[in-house]
Amino acid sequence: MEQWIAIAERFGLPVVMLLGMSYGMIQIFKWMANDLMKQINDNHSRIEQIIIKLIDNSKMERTDNKLYFEKVVTMLDSTYTMMAKLYKEKNGK
Repeated sequence: MEQWIAIAERFGLPVVMLLGMSYGMIQIFKWMANDLMKQINDNHSRIEQIIIKLIDNSKMERTDNKLYFEKVVTMLDSTYTMMAKLYKEKNGK
């Protein structure tokens, strides 16, 4: 504490305030470089994994919808074939 008073007496209060602000800025930059960037990287990785899952689910849904559509077309085709046979049998008699 006496060191700061001696510096303030020799160079003046603005210089001491500049040194204090510089020290504070250095600490903020260290915090941003270390802790904050780690948190941002973790969040980025988490978001990346979520996006990958969403894309995979979208692909699975498209595949499922395609299979469902093929089943529906097959059922409609077989229904149409049955109805055509019944119609021919009815009108053929």
